Amino acid sequence: MARRTDAELEEERQLILAAQQDRAAFAPLYERYVDQIFAYIYTLTRDRELAEDVTAATFAKGLEELPRFEWRGVPYSSWLYRVASNLVARQRRRPGWIELGPGLASDEESPLDAVEKRDRAEEVRSAVRSLPDDQRQAVALRFAGEMRNREIAEIMGRSEGAVKLLTFRALTTLRKRFGAPLPDGGARRAAGAAGPGHQAGPPILPPEHAEGRA
Repeated sequence: MARRTDAELEEERQLILAAQQDRAAFAPLYERYVDQIFAYIYTLTRDRELAEDVTAATFAKGLEELPRFEWRGVPYSSWLYRVASNLVARQRRRPGWIELGPGLASDEESPLDAVEKRDRAEEVRSAVRSLPDDQRQAVALRFAGEMRNREIAEIMGRSEGAVKLLTFRALTTLRKRFGAPLPDGGARRAAGAAGPGHQAGPPILPPEHAEGRA
C-alpha cells in the first residue's frame, strides 16, 4: 500500500470528524475499507460466510467506538485491521474451529486444470496456515492487505523491526519448503485473495447506519 500523502490523511481525518458528528456519515469510511478488511479476514479464515460475519462485526465495532476514536495521523484502516485481528483470534479460540481450504473452481476452467491449480494453491495455503500466528498475520497484512511495515507494526503492536523479522522468517520457511519462487505466484497468492465476486453491500453494513446509504 502506497504511503498516504498529507492531503489524503487530512481528507480521512475530515471523514472521521464528520462521522463522529453524524453516524450516517460513516458510510464513506465503510465503503473505502470494507473490501480490504474482508480480504484480510478471508485470508485468515478461508470461510466466506464467517469472513462476512466478522467483517460486519468489525465495522459495527468501528461505528460503536467512533465517538471515542482519537486521530493520531495514521489511516483509520490500521485500527480496523486491529479490531478484525482480535475478532478472528476470538473465533479461533472457540471449540470446533475448523480451517477451510479454497472455494470451488471457476466454471471457465477445465476440470483437470482446476484440480491442479487448486491442489497447488492449497499446498501453499496449507503451508501459510502452519506458520506461527504472528508470522501468518504479518504475511497476510503484507501481501493480502498490501500494507507497509509501519502500518503492520501499528496493527500488531510491534516495532517495524519485529515486523520485518516476522515476515523474513515466514518467507524463509516457505522458500525452504517450496524453493524459489513459490508455486502459483508466491507469497502474494499464498496469502490469498478475497474470493470470487465479493463487493461491498448492505448484508455486511452495520444495521445502525444502513439508512445512511439509501
